[in-house]
Amino acid sequence: MKRLKVIAVLAAYITTLLWAYVAIISPTFAYFGYKLYWPGPARLTWIIVLALAPAMFVPIRLSRPSLLVVWWLYVTVYIPSTLLPTLSLTLSFAELLPLEIVLLLSLGLMVLISSSKHLALRRLKIRSKVYWPGIFFVWASCLIFVLAHFNFSSLIFNLASLFFGGSEYTIRNGFSEQLSQAGKILVYATGQVGGAIDPFLIAYGLVYRRKILLIAGISGQLMIFAVLGSKSILFSTVFLVIVFVLMRSYRKNFGVALGAVLIAVVLLSAGADWLSKSILLSSITTRRTLMDPGLLTGFYYEHYSKVPHAGLAYHFPRGGEAVPAPSYEIGLVYFGDVHIDANANLWAEGFADFGMPGVIGFTLLLSAILWLYDSIAARRNMELAIMLVTMQAFDYSNAAPLTTFITHGGLASALLLWSAPSTQADAVMSGFELSQRGTGSKYMPAFFKRLCFGPGR
Repeated sequence: MKRLKVIAVLAAYITTLLWAYVAIISPTFAYFGYKLYWPGPARLTWIIVLALAPAMFVPIRLSRPSLLVVWWLYVTVYIPSTLLPTLSLTLSFAELLPLEIVLLLSLGLMVLISSSKHLALRRLKIRSKVYWPGIFFVWASCLIFVLAHFNFSSLIFNLASLFFGGSEYTIRNGFSEQLSQAGKILVYATGQVGGAIDPFLIAYGLVYRRKILLIAGISGQLMIFAVLGSKSILFSTVFLVIVFVLMRSYRKNFGVALGAVLIAVVLLSAGADWLSKSILLSSITTRRTLMDPGLLTGFYYEHYSKVPHAGLAYHFPRGGEAVPAPSYEIGLVYFGDVHIDANANLWAEGFADFGMPGVIGFTLLLSAILWLYDSIAARRNMELAIMLVTMQAFDYSNAAPLTTFITHGGLASALLLWSAPSTQADAVMSGFELSQRGTGSKYMPAFFKRLCFGPGR
């Protein structure tokens, strides 16, 4: 019955996506590549069946952090990548079939590897009085470094401008200009804070009811958003809270809950836009989060089926002009601007680099990363471990595995979890019991004791 519920909810999700595409997204954003070539009944049935096929084998229960990534890639990358290339491109059934089969195989490989036996990794034992001062020192140092390259008043202006019709693209342009002066170290600093340290503080604050950590993490994310203009950073707290609630209440039926939430997001966004006579919410949620990955998969597949794969050839000029990366080449070909960074999901990037072997290779690489993370999480608080991989799950739907792992905080998140004080050896990790009695804070220096637990702890 649980499996049937999952299939039914995902069928409803697919139907909702198709409705939103036909009724809202395609009419408004056809100029952006969201064209509509409605397939015949047989082909439409095929892509729906193919989109539902993983629902037969993806685990329903959220028992490992890797399964959060699998589920997110399933509903936000695999399903749109199965539906949208058929709807938006003129490629034939025979031309798209290899992509569809390899994507299904890739998702199956991820599920298979995620169910493998964990490595027996020992905990990295660091006492609380060393760990927490170290975390705050690194966090503060990164933020200070970022502030050193940006005027604080300009960051405040960036945040305030969003309430007066401003755009995140203006913020991104300012970051690009500053990046050209500061170098890539600024990218790594913002990536580690926004992708790892801030989410860790938010997750720890939610799981163990530490308000000061929650506030610090949210404040840090607002600052990083003011620098980067990334909506995933801006809404990271919302993502983490949703995952936290789903874990607490629907962990045994996670697939059903996630599908229902996404259906609600699409419908509520459409309803709010209808009332406000705008397209803002549907553009942010339905289009950019749920449909862009599928559209870009189609673009990457169509383009790199015709030209040499970027892993071997993109360093060399083609057509008289060299472009710096596949994402910029897609921006030039499909959007007419070489400055558009059309970054895509791991499977699209894998195909751009090496074709079908690249899709499988990137799948195996991500699966190995998640397997190691699962091994670290096996002896940790599972709620904290799952929440720490939330931002990475979102990034894997928009970037290559190594980019997310190294630049966007994937490795840092694993190290934070691995080095966190033991739940048995230190009461800091003892969960809700600590929030009631405050035991174990004797292990921390007085300043950090007050900072994390408040007076009298």
